[in-house]
Amino acid sequence: MYLTEISNFPSLLPFRGAKKHSVPSNLDLISSSFDDAVLRHLKSLGPPSISLSWLSKAVDFLALTHSEARNLISDLKVAPPLDDSLAWYLDHSVKLLDLCNSISAEIERLRQLRLHLTFVLHLLGDRKGEELPSPENLRRSRMSLSDFDRGASSGFGKRSKAEVLVRDLNLGLTRLSNAPRGKISSVAKLVRRTVRAVGLVTVFIAGIAVSTIHGSPDMVRVRASAEFTWAESFNELESAVWAELKRRFGRGNDEQLEGMLEELDDVGTRVKEACGVVDDLAGVAEVNKEEKERLNEVVKELEKATASFSDGLDRLSNGVNEMFDGVLRNRNHMTENVRVSGVGKKPRN
Repeated sequence: MYLTEISNFPSLLPFRGAKKHSVPSNLDLISSSFDDAVLRHLKSLGPPSISLSWLSKAVDFLALTHSEARNLISDLKVAPPLDDSLAWYLDHSVKLLDLCNSISAEIERLRQLRLHLTFVLHLLGDRKGEELPSPENLRRSRMSLSDFDRGASSGFGKRSKAEVLVRDLNLGLTRLSNAPRGKISSVAKLVRRTVRAVGLVTVFIAGIAVSTIHGSPDMVRVRASAEFTWAESFNELESAVWAELKRRFGRGNDEQLEGMLEELDDVGTRVKEACGVVDDLAGVAEVNKEEKERLNEVVKELEKATASFSDGLDRLSNGVNEMFDGVLRNRNHMTENVRVSGVGKKPRN
């Protein structure tokens, strides 16, 4: 998990004195290359499922989109003029870094809860030749299962800082999209279009992550305009994901279990089954063959669900960390372009 302090770079908007450069002749090719990459990665996300596995792929898609944007600016071979769009990216990427830290913190919380499951599997599976766990192990198992159940559901559905950050990102993107166009160069127009594309993907994926991990039912909706060749695929995926989120949030409270994610729901189901078996066995001196087999099956299913949950958390954590690093690289790349282009240099007298 990243606990890095994030430096807030001062706004670079006042510095507009960049040197003039010749316009690249292959702007259409550079633009279409970016669009093709976004469409290719976008299609890998269908059909959607609200799971740690799918969410990991979605975060990878977001990181790749930011990387493709950096590649596009590099392909321009000139430092783009610093207008509202690049300034928006530099300013609002700080919020994205904060979001990465917030999501990483929640992943770490779930990892700590996972220790309860590991302990239960040890107690119920380590029988040392006995046909049943000892009464003490049953008691300790029941306590750990209850601790997991309480911890997993704590904070679910409450407003979080991460939700506020997503809404701020969306508000900034709306203002950028509605900003007066005026007459701008071809390079500036391409950069602005690319930053808007990155903003759309960021708000979409970040909103999904916050909604599923923090249990926020009313996240923002975004739609891509027809100027992007991947707009139809993006909008279809967005509609499909939010339809699934609405279906899951529409379930009764008793069915919502610990969260929105499939792996967490599965673990919650297995935990409740294990609680039932442990309660039935408590205080029983002898059990029949069927009850022993039931215990074995419950332990087996809990072990499988825990492994899937653990793998999903680890993969998502790695994706969020890579996202964090990628955004930092983008910020460094863009500020370096500004420095090299001479933006902000005082004119000679």
